[in-house]
Amino acid sequence: MMALDVNQLRFSLEKSLASAYLVTGDEPLQQSEAVDLIRQTARANGFLNREVLHVEGGFDWNRLYAACLSQSLFADKNLIELNLPTGKPGKEGSAAIDKVMNELSSDNLLIIISGKLDKSSQNTKWFKSIDKKGVVVNVWPLMGHKLTQWLKNRLQSKGLSSNEAGIKLLAESVEGNLLAAAQEIEKLHTLYGARQLSTQEIIDAVADNARYDVFKLMDSLLDGDVNRSLQILPSLRAEKLATPVVLWALLRDLRILASLSYELKTTGKSTHTLQKHRVWDSKKGLYLRAQSRATLSQWHDLIVACAKAERVIKGIDVGDEWLIIEEICLQLCEPRLLKQTAATRV
Repeated sequence: MMALDVNQLRFSLEKSLASAYLVTGDEPLQQSEAVDLIRQTARANGFLNREVLHVEGGFDWNRLYAACLSQSLFADKNLIELNLPTGKPGKEGSAAIDKVMNELSSDNLLIIISGKLDKSSQNTKWFKSIDKKGVVVNVWPLMGHKLTQWLKNRLQSKGLSSNEAGIKLLAESVEGNLLAAAQEIEKLHTLYGARQLSTQEIIDAVADNARYDVFKLMDSLLDGDVNRSLQILPSLRAEKLATPVVLWALLRDLRILASLSYELKTTGKSTHTLQKHRVWDSKKGLYLRAQSRATLSQWHDLIVACAKAERVIKGIDVGDEWLIIEEICLQLCEPRLLKQTAATRV
C-alpha cells in the first residue's frame, strides 16, 4: 500500500485509515507518539476494544490468529497491537503475520510496533505483506535542520520560543535524544512558563541535566563496571522524568551490541555496525569488548527485558521499572546472570 515517514502519518490518517500499520524505528519518542496517533484515529473510527500482545520467548502465535481473524461479536471493533522489539518474528511468526495480513477481518485493525528493521528483514514475506496491504511508518533519528525544527515545534506546543542560538544550544545538549529533549522542554516550561526564552535561561536550565549521568552510566555498563553503575543509578532515579531516558540509552546500546554480535558471527567483521550507528573511534573498543561478554541471544533477551520495563512505565504491566532497569544493568555487565535470573523465576 505505502511506506511513510513519521511526519507524513497525520496527513495519511486524515485521508483514510488502513487495516494494518507497521511502525518501525529506533527513536522511541517519535515511535510512541506515532502509535498514539494511530490509536486515537482508530478509536474515532469505532475500534474501541484494544488487545496488546508482546512477542517474548515462547510467544504463542495462535494468540495473533485468534485476535486478528475473529469477527467482533459486539458493535465495537478491535484494535490489536503486536510489540515486536527485536524486529525478527522468526519462521513461525513470519508465517503468522503473513497469514493474518491476507485474511485480516474488517472488524480488526493491527498495529505492529517494531525495532528498526535491517535490509534482510525488509525482504521477508511478512514485511512485504504489510508493505503491500497496510502502511509502513518509518521512524528515523532526527539530526541537523530536522532536529532544530522539531525542537521549535515542541517548544511552540508549550507556548515557548527562543532565538537561533538558544535552539542550537538545546539541540547540542540533547544530542539527538528526543526523550531527553522532551524532558528539557517540560522543565523549561515549569521554570519559566509560556514565553520567549533567552540563551542564558536555556544554559541555566540544562546545566544540571541528568543526561550526563545517563552517558556515564552507559560507559560504566559497557565497561562491565558493576559497582560504578550501581552508584550512578540512584541519582538517575531521583530525576522525575529520567526513566524513559535511561531506557532509551539502554535500548540503543543493546541494539548496537546485538548488531555487532550478529555481524561478527556472520562475517567476522564489525565495520558496518560501527559506521551505521556512528560509534566514535574512542568508544569502538568499549563496544567490541562489551559484545564479547555475551551471545547474540543474550543481547536479544535483554532487549526483550527493556520492552517489559517500557510496559511497566506506560502502566500496561505491573511492577517496578527501576528494579527491572537495575536487573538489566547488572546483566549487561555480567551476562552470565541471565541464566541465574531465569533459573530463579522457574
